[in-house]
Amino acid sequence: YISTIRNMLRNNGVWINLGPVQWHRNAQLQPSTNELRDIIELAGFRVLHWEVSEKLVAYRHPNDVDSSGSPKSGVNASEGARFTRSEAYRPLKFVAIRKEDKLDHEDIPTQSNGDLLSALEKVKL
Repeated sequence: YISTIRNMLRNNGVWINLGPVQWHRNAQLQPSTNELRDIIELAGFRVLHWEVSEKLVAYRHPNDVDSSGSPKSGVNASEGARFTRSEAYRPLKFVAIRKEDKLDHEDIPTQSNGDLLSALEKVKL
């Protein structure tokens, strides 16, 4: 899907991602988040922001995750858990810019520390 996104974006186009890194069990490659970043950069993107959230997000129902971001377990309704098993993920948030095919513009700053909003503010649409 990375090549599809790259082909859909113009030079200096912005890719904003927020969601889980979860691979189908039959996927030929199942890279880690660090490996995924390397693949995205090799595909011709400059990563401005990369963050794996510490807070869990429930897949099905917000009550599956407590206020601290930890999965709930137990079957007692007073505990708030809906099922004996909960499913949650830590979102991967990133902003990447498609590099130009012919020239690599160095005027787009690479960001390693900071928040998502400051990375988005650096992008000129």
